[in-house]
Amino acid sequence: MNKLFDLRFVIGSFFTLIGLLLLGYSFTATSLENTQVVNRWCGLIFIVFGIIMIILSLQKDANDELLEND
Repeated sequence: MNKLFDLRFVIGSFFTLIGLLLLGYSFTATSLENTQVVNRWCGLIFIVFGIIMIILSLQKDANDELLEND
């Protein structure tokens, strides 16, 4: 529950989910070729950004635990 109050975790989850949706849509869509390429690249960038935000959120939690133990 505490992770939901961390904005980095929420933003990371959102971008990862949207990136996965875009990436999945780019492989299943029957539209123009340029649209599929744009969706693929945007999906990959969103996934990378989302994972970075989630990692930053997890690192913050680990640093907070170390500070509390001191």
